[in-house]
Formats: sequence, structure tokens, C-alpha cells
Amino acid sequence: MPLYELFCIASHNPASPANLRQLIDGLARQVHSSGGVVRDLKNLGIGLTLPTRMRANQQYHDRGDHFTMSFDTSPVVLKRLGETLRADPLVVRWTVLKKGEKLSELNPKPNSTILAELDNYIESRI
Repeated sequence: MPLYELFCIASHNPASPANLRQLIDGLARQVHSSGGVVRDLKNLGIGLTLPTRMRANQQYHDRGDHFTMSFDTSPVVLKRLGETLRADPLVVRWTVLKKGEKLSELNPKPNSTILAELDNYIESRI
């Protein structure tokens, strides 16, 4: 399964973060129910001022709650996640990036200078 990263801006509700919690919980449950794995969830800021006024769902938004979620899932489930995000009135903007599919893409080999330094260190310890 490929590794994806979702970046999402949700509309800010200063009274209660319950709607944001429900959005994140629903997305995570959708990934888990299909056999996927949520690797990481990061809060990038609550109530941040948006760079420009954004219009979504017939409303203008000046502030937003930002988060990212890294997850492994199939492309079919990714399409369903997109449909869920598109239909949710809380979501202002979102995008999904494919981070990689193979292990070599997810964990690249270190630079040759780092490997040479590591070899020198090991030789000096022997």
C-alpha cells in the first residue's frame, strides 16, 4: 500500500473543537476500516489566520484549523476519502500527496559522505 499525506484546513470554531475532532476521527476510522494504517497525525495550528480569505461551502473563511495525517491505504480508499472531504462542510481546503510506494522511496539510502564517515568511525573503534 502506498504512503500518503493529507494536508487539511478546516473551518475554525472558537467555541468548541468537537467538529474538528469528529472530522479527524472519521477520516482515521475510514482508513482503519479498509485495512489501512494511520502513521502520523500532526496539529499544525488551531485558529490560524489564512493567507487569503477563502470561500468554501458558500461561506468566507478568515481563520482555519490546520492538520496533517500520514497514512497507508489503497487508491480505492483514497478516492472514498476524497469524496468524504469534498462533502464535509467543515473542510475549507485539502490536498493529498503520495509520499512513496516502495521501501526504497520511503527510506532512501544515506549520502555517500555519511556512509564514509560511518565507516571511518567503525574502523577507529576496532
